Amino acid sequence: MTERVRRWGIAVAGTVTLVSVGLLAAEPALFAGAAIPLAYVLFGAFSRVPTSDLDAERTVAAAAPTPGDPVEVTLTVENTGDRSLTDVRVVDGVPSELRVVDGSPRGCGSLRPGDSLTVEYAVRSKRGTYAFDDTAVRIRPLAATEVATATVEPDGDTALTCANVVSEVPLADATLPRAGTLPTDSGGSGLEFHATRDYQPGDPVSRIDWRRFAKTNELTTVEYREEQAVRTVLVVDARPPTRVTPEPGYPTGAELSAYAAERLLDALSRSSVVASLTAVGLAEEDLVGGLDPDGLAWVDPDGGAQSPQANRLFDGVQSAAARDSAAADATGGNATAGVAADGSGVVSDDGQVQDPYLRRLLARLPPTAQVVVFSPALDEWPVELATSLRARSYPTTVVSPDVTGGEELGQSVAALERQLRLESLELVGATLIDWDLVEPIDIAMRASLAELFSQ
Repeated sequence: MTERVRRWGIAVAGTVTLVSVGLLAAEPALFAGAAIPLAYVLFGAFSRVPTSDLDAERTVAAAAPTPGDPVEVTLTVENTGDRSLTDVRVVDGVPSELRVVDGSPRGCGSLRPGDSLTVEYAVRSKRGTYAFDDTAVRIRPLAATEVATATVEPDGDTALTCANVVSEVPLADATLPRAGTLPTDSGGSGLEFHATRDYQPGDPVSRIDWRRFAKTNELTTVEYREEQAVRTVLVVDARPPTRVTPEPGYPTGAELSAYAAERLLDALSRSSVVASLTAVGLAEEDLVGGLDPDGLAWVDPDGGAQSPQANRLFDGVQSAAARDSAAADATGGNATAGVAADGSGVVSDDGQVQDPYLRRLLARLPPTAQVVVFSPALDEWPVELATSLRARSYPTTVVSPDVTGGEELGQSVAALERQLRLESLELVGATLIDWDLVEPIDIAMRASLAELFSQ
């Protein structure tokens, strides 16, 4: 689209004034002086935006970044035509969900035939796939009397994808201590001898103790120690206190917890470990299809992290975090927003569970489960959860992304309180993984989970 811009109005007025006064005063010098502004008027009148042929190419540096990582984006615009472009201005189509943290997606310059203009900037990655819009281009001639605007569809990368699952299992050499089956104290079918009892009609013939029958002429049935399948349950803490960020544009604690759970779920599914997934703190509107009747978002083993049910749950966590992002930004984006550090209302003085999330979760857990909790530990809820789980003999691991980074006083206080909670988690017997966001989650898992799951 080309738009004509009214310019050189002063030059037109000057030309008319000099010519008029020259005619009235009969001064040839005034006529000669009118040639100067007249030249500007004629130059602007005949200036046109040259026909432009522009090609663009966009490159996204990271193929599968971690949420929160800055990702470099490079846009190159080349003049493939045969005429020079004196004033070219470009604006890359950055997805509205992503925040530019370094550089600028805008650039300007003059392009001769074959010349190119490069724009470099960095965006903060978030979980999911975000498509870039076409690049907006504005071209003006030297006289700036016309403005041509257009969009150019860049070649190369058209979207930024923050990997939803791991490309390789971070625990390649590790096995779960309770993966597969778990012996019980009840008799039945199995491999390990448990007890003998009197024969009852209907008992399998293969379990009759024939040697004892040969000696005593009495029928007895052999019982073996029953084995039950062990399930790993991944719990994502997506309650409102976790939906805060260390800085504007950064993923929230709930989103980082979901990302860590997503990677571990994929690793466990690749290792043929039976794993369930749940998230606490979601509302009906956050999850497509709503919550389960007990108010939980629960996914049983079915395809690992790439199953539609698991992706629906992770998308629900992201939807809940997006709903609270405005409130988090209003508080300065620090990790002290919305934190109820006293943990009141979770467990009563007599040990009764009062918190609805905790009560529903404990009621839903299988008796032979091992639990991995993902929480930024911004209040006492994960400590009470780990305490309740350990009291019920559930092996518990807590993966905690640190979103308290920052130099503000509120962030420093939140970091100190979080550190005290992590120490409390270790005191109750939970295995702790303190995820420093400076390092990838895979490194944190290799350093801690590998030792835990190799026993």
